[in-house]
Amino acid sequence: MVKRTQGLPINTIILAIIGIVVLVFLILIFTGGIGKFVSSTSQVGPSSNQTTSAQCSQYAAAIHQQMGTSTDPSSQLRMLATSPYVSTNCSVHFQYSFTLYNGSEVLCGLGPDTCINFEGSCIPGCQLK
Repeated sequence: MVKRTQGLPINTIILAIIGIVVLVFLILIFTGGIGKFVSSTSQVGPSSNQTTSAQCSQYAAAIHQQMGTSTDPSSQLRMLATSPYVSTNCSVHFQYSFTLYNGSEVLCGLGPDTCINFEGSCIPGCQLK
């Protein structure tokens, strides 16, 4: 006596799943749902390489204010090196100048070829005068 299992064969189940996915995809295409999805994902925001000048200006003002709280030029440079102004590459492309406590001036926004060597690393786009 051979027992037959009840239910659908696995091939039928897989075909049904593929058919449902294709049907949903076709509905999205014909109703314009894909266009809405694509346009909403492209408006997420600028990447770290596309930081706007308004954001750079905010980062520069914030680090300028923070650097003003220190009387040690090394601490001020360390603050600058670890700031969002530097980590988002604003220091490479957005011109701004900072005055250290000892009177030295840090000029930033001078491009990718300049840097301040500080504690074994580089503060890109900046020059110490």
